[in-house]
Amino acid sequence: MQKEPYQLIRGHKTMKWSRSVVKDVRAMTLGIDLLDQEIKFWENKKNTDRSIKKRLERLNEARKQLIQNPESANELMGKIS
Repeated sequence: MQKEPYQLIRGHKTMKWSRSVVKDVRAMTLGIDLLDQEIKFWENKKNTDRSIKKRLERLNEARKQLIQNPESANELMGKIS
């Protein structure tokens, strides 16, 4: 049985994990090849606003974690996914 990533606080559904952690894990689930493609795509954009810069930071960090700590990255993906 998979744990629900939400918890009820004062009758409202809230995330157990921070939003950025969940986004990082979603990026990690793409795999290194797709991460590289996505990074190249966003780096080649002419207009890089704040959201694109944050997305690139998140993708690069996810790639780094997959390369440096594959076991802990898989464990984290299992907990959150």
